[in-house]
Order: sequence, then structure tokens, then C-alpha cells
Amino acid sequence: MNLLARHVIFRALLRWTAAAAFCIPLKHRPHARLRALGMLLPLLGLTYVLDPAAQSTSLHELQFSLLTLYVAFFVLLGMMIYACVEIDKKSALYCAVWSLLASQTAYECWHLVEVFFERRGTPLDLRSLPVMLAQLAAGAFFYFVICTTLSRKMSYKGAYNIGPRQLTSAFFIGILFMLQAALLSGGQVVVLDRSLVMTMFVGQFYFLTLLYFQTEVFKLSAMQKEMDTLNLLYERQREQYQVARQNVQIINKRCHELKLQIAALRQMSSAPADPELKAHIDEAEKAAQLYDASRNTGNEVLDVVLTEKSLLCESRRIQLNAVTDGSCLSFFEAGDLYALFANMLDHAIESAVKVPEPERRCIDLLVCTRQSFVVVNVISPDRPAESADTRAAHYAVKVTNRIVQKYKGTLTTESQNGFFAVKIIFPSTLS
Repeated sequence: MNLLARHVIFRALLRWTAAAAFCIPLKHRPHARLRALGMLLPLLGLTYVLDPAAQSTSLHELQFSLLTLYVAFFVLLGMMIYACVEIDKKSALYCAVWSLLASQTAYECWHLVEVFFERRGTPLDLRSLPVMLAQLAAGAFFYFVICTTLSRKMSYKGAYNIGPRQLTSAFFIGILFMLQAALLSGGQVVVLDRSLVMTMFVGQFYFLTLLYFQTEVFKLSAMQKEMDTLNLLYERQREQYQVARQNVQIINKRCHELKLQIAALRQMSSAPADPELKAHIDEAEKAAQLYDASRNTGNEVLDVVLTEKSLLCESRRIQLNAVTDGSCLSFFEAGDLYALFANMLDHAIESAVKVPEPERRCIDLLVCTRQSFVVVNVISPDRPAESADTRAAHYAVKVTNRIVQKYKGTLTTESQNGFFAVKIIFPSTLS
């Protein structure tokens, strides 16, 4: 194998491994490994065609060749990343910029090692086994660094949320980086002054740092926006408890008054036994009992939640079965307890509504104490994936997780046989 072929393979593998490293922490598509391997051959071919060392004879040609290579690989690596992991196109192209810049930095570091030995008068024999092993070791170290630092820390919860401004900024930072890389490629390093070479390396390090800080700033901005939305939803749910409490009290009062009136009517109609009037009175009494859904669990907040959600279930033809000992939840703040059970039951109700079979439209709620723990179980029909992935459901789950963490609990979920179970365990020592 000649020197040019080895040079092409080395650079192509650096770019390929950098792109593969950015794919690791993300959710993979089916046959991701085969797709990644399938992109290696186009990378080798494109590297051979656009390799600046093989085509350039002057600095201007070198710069033009590097920029052409940058744009071409920007698209090709973006396609590779998009084909291998579940990511949007802007995020895939953003990872492609990082892959190019990281691989170019690794190549320049190796090239500097070659220049160092060449200036000492002992040039490296790139065909010798020790040098080949050193190249492999350098590539493995480069892959390890990318996997343990950039690829895992830059993504937010296994995903990228890249907007047009961030992608455009990253693209132009990459162009400035590659323009300086043109001066550090080929034989330019040998003829340039050492201080100028160091200045350009510092400049490239500055561009990489700027790109990294840009990523962190946008990620923190997205996290802050999500936190603000979560806090707003959380506070609204806490405030909603007072409204729900008043509504339930009004309903219970009206139902009690209606029952008294129905009882008085029944006594008045008992003398002239009128079957039709009696049927109307029975129907009115049944309706009053239907809306008198007040619960007595031993916890006022849980009573309010169950009363409110029972009426909602009745209107949507859902059966809510609740076995609850609310006295074990006395350590909860009222707003937190309302938000916790309201979120879980709302999620269960939305899942049950989508079930076409009436007999499967049921929700089971269990609140009890077992040994030294408070156990909360909610079982409902399993929710379709496309319905569970809504923005409202996403934030409701986050609010639930926040409350569980606040009270040092653990939350587990299980989907089996068409049913979805949520189990929460709190240490009873909090009460």
C-alpha cells in the first residue's frame, strides 16, 4: 500500500470514527451499525478525490480544496449521522461540523508529530510497524476522548435541539477553522515560523472553545426555558387545588340539598301512589347519588382529587376503582399531593378514553402502607406511543417526577398485557 492510500485511509477513518462517536449516546435507528459501515466507502472515495495534499500546489488552491472538502464532508457526515440515529436534520448537520473539526484537530496533532521528527532529522517511516501501531493507538485515543467528553456532554437527555441560528453560527466557525487548517496542512508547517504555527493552533483552539461554549449556552437556554414552563405548570396545579376544593364543596352541598328535597317529595307522593311520579323521583334520586361523588379517604386533598376525577370519569364512561388510605399521606403539602394524583389520574383517564372496548375502560388506584413504605399504584389501559409523546404529557411526567424526588420517593412504570402500571414508593418515615 503506497503512502497516499494510507494517508487517505487514516483521514477517512478519523472522520468516520468522529461521526460514529457522536452517534453513540443517541437513540439508534434499526441496523445503525450496518448503515454506518455502509458510509465508510463513500468517505474513503471522497477523501481520495478531495484530499488537499493530493491536489494542491499553492496556498490558495489548498484553501479552496479544504473548503470544498469541508462542505462535501459536512453534507456526507450529516447524512451518515441522520441515517444511523433518530435525530432531526439540523442536529445531524451540527454533529457533522463537530465531527469534521474534531477529526481535523486529531489529524493536525499527528501531522505535528511527523513535522517534529522531520525537523530533528529523523523523519518517521510511515511504513514501519511501530509507526502504524502508533497511528492506531492515536486513533483509538482520539475516539475514546470524543466518546467520553464531547458526544456525551453536548447532548441534552440523549437529543440535540439545534436551531437555524446555532447551525449557521457553527458552520461559519467551521469555515474559519478550516481556513487556518489550510496553513497547517501539507508542507506549509515546515516553512512557516514556529511562533506563527503556534498562533494558528491557539486560534483553532479558540474556535473549538467558542463552538463548545455556544453549544453549552444554547443547551442552558433550552433547559431554562423548559424549567420555567415546568415551574409555571407546577404552580398552576398547586393553585388549582383551591379552586377544585371549592367546586367539590359546592357540588356536595347542592347534592345534599337535592337529596333532602327528593326525600320530601317522596313522602308527599307516598299517599296517592302515582307510578309515573314515583319513577321520576327515583330517577332524580339516582342522578343526585351519581353526582354525590364525595370520598372519605382520611385525607382532605385526596378526597378532593378523587371526587373531581370521579366526576370526570363518569362523564367519559370510565370506571374508577379506588382503595385508598389517605391518612398515610399526611406528610405531603396540599399543593404537591393534588398535583401528584391529578397528573397520574389525568394520564390514566386520557389512556382509558382511547380504548374502544367499554369493559377495558377502567382505572385502579391503590394507596396503602406496606412495612415502612407508602405505596401508590395506578393501573390503566396502555397508552399509544404517539399519544403519550405529546408536549402536555411530557411536562406532566416531569412535574410528577419532581414531586416524587422532592419526597425522596422512587417511581417505576411497567407496560404489560395492554395495561400500564405506575408504582411509587415513599419512605413512611417522612410522615
